[in-house]
Amino acid sequence: MNGQMAAGFVRYIGYDNADIFKNMLIEAYAAAKKNGLFFEGKIPMASTSEVSAASNYAAGDFADVKSVKAGLNSWLLTQRIQCDAEAIAETLTEACRNCGANGRNTYLVIFCWLMKYLAVRPQSLVLIGAANLRELYFLRIMSQAGVRVVYVSYGMDKDFDKFPHANAVQTIGGAMSGMVSIDFANIDLSKAAQMSQMRASAQQVENTVQRLSTTAAGIFEDFMADHRTRVVKNGGVFREGGVIPVYFAALIGYDEEAVYNNMLLKFKEGFAGSKKQLIFIEKPMENPTAEEIRQLGTVTRNSTSEMIDELALLIKLNGDSTRTALAQTELRKLLNELYTGNQTVVFNYGSKLISWLYRCTQARKYAVQYADIPVVLYYGDISQSELYFLHFMSRCGFDVIYITPNKQLLDLTVDKNLDNRMQIFQLPQSKESGSYPSKAVKMKVNTVAYSAERELDTMLYGGDAGIFRDFQFPNSQTVTLRTTLEEIGILWKQEARFRQGFETSGNLVTVPNIFAKISGVKDGNAAAYWEEIRERLTPETILRVKTADQQSTAPDLSAYRSFYRNGKIDAQRLKASSLNRYSYLPDRIQDMLLFKLQEAVDSGFLKLSGDELMCTVMHYGLNLDKEFMKLLQSFDFTKQLPKLIWIDAVEQTFSLEECIQLVLCDLIGFDILIYTPTGYKNLETFVSADAFEEHTQNEFLYNMEVPKFKIPSEQKNGGLFGRLFRK
Repeated sequence: MNGQMAAGFVRYIGYDNADIFKNMLIEAYAAAKKNGLFFEGKIPMASTSEVSAASNYAAGDFADVKSVKAGLNSWLLTQRIQCDAEAIAETLTEACRNCGANGRNTYLVIFCWLMKYLAVRPQSLVLIGAANLRELYFLRIMSQAGVRVVYVSYGMDKDFDKFPHANAVQTIGGAMSGMVSIDFANIDLSKAAQMSQMRASAQQVENTVQRLSTTAAGIFEDFMADHRTRVVKNGGVFREGGVIPVYFAALIGYDEEAVYNNMLLKFKEGFAGSKKQLIFIEKPMENPTAEEIRQLGTVTRNSTSEMIDELALLIKLNGDSTRTALAQTELRKLLNELYTGNQTVVFNYGSKLISWLYRCTQARKYAVQYADIPVVLYYGDISQSELYFLHFMSRCGFDVIYITPNKQLLDLTVDKNLDNRMQIFQLPQSKESGSYPSKAVKMKVNTVAYSAERELDTMLYGGDAGIFRDFQFPNSQTVTLRTTLEEIGILWKQEARFRQGFETSGNLVTVPNIFAKISGVKDGNAAAYWEEIRERLTPETILRVKTADQQSTAPDLSAYRSFYRNGKIDAQRLKASSLNRYSYLPDRIQDMLLFKLQEAVDSGFLKLSGDELMCTVMHYGLNLDKEFMKLLQSFDFTKQLPKLIWIDAVEQTFSLEECIQLVLCDLIGFDILIYTPTGYKNLETFVSADAFEEHTQNEFLYNMEVPKFKIPSEQKNGGLFGRLFRK
């Protein structure tokens, strides 16, 4: 039928949640009563006059499709109904053949139903009951005519097994199949229609809100970026009513007090000249007042699902239909997530979220009109309910940032971070929240000479000059080079800054490194094989030769369990604990190593999970030997990379400790080669193939004796240029 939504034939034989299923049936009933057909039990048989009218279009031969189609077409033309007459005629002919000996009777029964019910041009048809074979054929014909069919049988329709088109029907079951009792005669159709409209609106705004990622360094700049800029920057095309890209972050703790104070002040004052609206929350949000509760009205509590739906219906942000639909949808999702069996608790959460939403938007007083994506800024100590509210607002299409210098709020914030939606940035120091900064704090001012020195420093060592200070970058990220075997020799002694993929951005440097396993010996030439290894030894190389070790005792990992939560290592606590064997190292080295422990956990390079992954990474990562430590302390990310070469000529795989330390060295930026003349497995036991490259040569050698190698001493650069730029 023209203008008709996509037809379908859905059969329900069970369900998983009685409340949700009941609401679905009520909505289907409301839609059918508005512009469709509803049958409970059996479809009424035709009257004598209806049968007489249908006889005028009776086929000459009920077994002949062409004859049936001719009669059907005659009626369709009189009604000006456009549909697939050929398909319907085939189904009707088949029904005459399969529904008993009296084909004419079947034809007239189904044709009478068509004349009566298809003539009203329904959008949907709902049948609750056990349909017989004739009724099943009628439902199929209505579906072929473009009517959406919802058939609820609870699995009691024995004739369905005889229905030749059962495979064309979408059958939905569940853990329960008992009949749901509904008094359809006393249903509030107005409310049911609102529920149906609410669910339809929810589908329209699905995936409208997209959460973007920010960084601790760029957080305030990102929050101030306008809607259009965000869309275009992320490769989209801006249009009104399109995607809403939002940021959702927490900044917990502080660093240098004066800088922190002035940074927050500047952020808040920036809204004065911006199109973005700031919703600023500093004091604890009070529970709904008696007046706010009164405005919520009466909410049915017959079932929790029905109560949640009615709470959602209370939301109406005049002037903003998109955020109205988002708020209704996300309230239902969030309250269902929070429901643990206590309906009153869920109602209290719902009333808080709705009342706080109206307070923040002032939607009860004014039409909601935003020139850009509004920002919710919550400062200070926070409660569990308020954290849930921030999550709710983020899902509704608001930028949300939570700021507190008090790190005692960190555990609660992490624990209530639903779906890890909020990005949580932790700064090193902690203090009481106090009030949001209201005036600038005096800071140190650079002298002319100091500023000139910094300008020269920036000119020489910043941007794309390609000249870098010693240890200019406190941290790195690595990208493993995919090379040919021959390229390894070319790149091996090349400084990082000259390799493809080297990049700098702010205080971060991207280091292209090598992580490769070389299996076998080219042409079986052992002498050339050992000579190649000898040539690759540099003053920055750690050489390891695998031996047939005895199995070591499993370490006690229990001490590490209190230092992580939800897959995140508490780096500051771990750094301050007695487990930190690197406390004598400079802070930049300690912080970098702790950062790499988390990166090793997140990388997916280790074939471990859960508690074992977290605790073993911390244990073995904090037990690197002094040879590694000395090399790390002199490691400059922009220059010659440290090297780790393993020679494995024995019949034993790498231990868990060796594999974890390999992954850590890779993420730190070591060039790593694993020479395996036998071609046997070693690091693959615990390290994913995604982490490294493997090159296989044409012969394998066994029982090889590894010669003694000497690490060459460092050679100093000479000449004026070397003296100028060595430091």
